[in-house]
Amino acid sequence: MLDYQPAKFFRRQIIRRKFVRHEEPQLAPVIAVLPESLQQRCIAAPGLLAQVIISKYCDHLPLYRQEHIYWDRHQVWLPRQSLARWIHLVSEWLKPIYRQIKEQMMKGPYLQVDETPIRYLDPGNGKTRWGYLWVAYRPGEDVLFEWYPTREAQCLEKLIPRDFKGTIQCDGYSAYDHFAKQRASAGRPVLLAGCWAHARRYFYEALEHAPKEAGWILIQIAHPASASPKNNQFFFPRAVGRMAFSTSLVSISMAGSWR
Repeated sequence: MLDYQPAKFFRRQIIRRKFVRHEEPQLAPVIAVLPESLQQRCIAAPGLLAQVIISKYCDHLPLYRQEHIYWDRHQVWLPRQSLARWIHLVSEWLKPIYRQIKEQMMKGPYLQVDETPIRYLDPGNGKTRWGYLWVAYRPGEDVLFEWYPTREAQCLEKLIPRDFKGTIQCDGYSAYDHFAKQRASAGRPVLLAGCWAHARRYFYEALEHAPKEAGWILIQIAHPASASPKNNQFFFPRAVGRMAFSTSLVSISMAGSWR
């Protein structure tokens, strides 16, 4: 039988024993060292801090809901102000890991970048505003998130270091073109690559009006190597990739001739 044991709070008692030498009682006593913690006199143990972080960022439970859950279900009062301070504390300790992830990611020649809107509380105004999570990703590797209150090209200048050299795959938002022009004028050019998912969207919307043409394009996008030999297992991966690329060029050229 599969069962589940609900999580629970418990108090961890730390006993620090004192020792004094019999032959040297005048010396200061020796006290056991405290276990390492993120902050002195912080009541939150690593397990509780991990629970708060995972609940907020993985399970999408805002702090005010966590506050009520801990009180209503466990009778443990943890005000959201304390929870917010703990999250800030953890974020400071995690900064070296974040810097290492970003450094390794930006060394590569290829990035996928996108921005997604997210509402945030604007203190003092009593309402929410729109901010943006800018996401950088390399397939099969880590994902990097940085939050900014706007989606201007200046955010890309902060997200992507000036020594980055390579290709950035993105959508058609004008900030990326502006960013690429700024880098080119500074002698640090980057190459922008389009996104098939965004291009596909418009052909899918056109299915109702031009089913034959739009349907053919959608098939080419879904199977870019469909024109390569059927027995492509006998070809090297690079050769198959080149054939797929050639097929994509033909598809794009034909689509352009329909305008």
